[in-house]
Amino acid sequence: MATPFKKDELVTIERRTGATDPDYNTQLDAWETVAGNVWANVQDVLPSRAEQTSNRVRVATKQTRLRIQSDIAVSPDMRVKLHGRGDIVMQIVAGPALMDDRMHNEFMLEGYST
Repeated sequence: MATPFKKDELVTIERRTGATDPDYNTQLDAWETVAGNVWANVQDVLPSRAEQTSNRVRVATKQTRLRIQSDIAVSPDMRVKLHGRGDIVMQIVAGPALMDDRMHNEFMLEGYST
């Protein structure tokens, strides 16, 4: 049996809409909520060479592990908003991985700061 974990942070899962600009026919950066205010377990991954410098711009990558119930349909093209951390928006970079208890999925999230 898997070790239980705390669901201690509210998250919102969003997906990009298929909206396009009527004048220029370009894709708009619009997102719709798939699952709002979901309780989840959010853990930061320890930093390991998380900073890179490219063209004199330093970019720090922050990785986070997200665990939610498996009945919520989430795919890697969606994003997650972490409400307990000031509504930080992070992209899904890996997952889903079904956990040992067969009731929860785990995802890896990534956020950037300059």
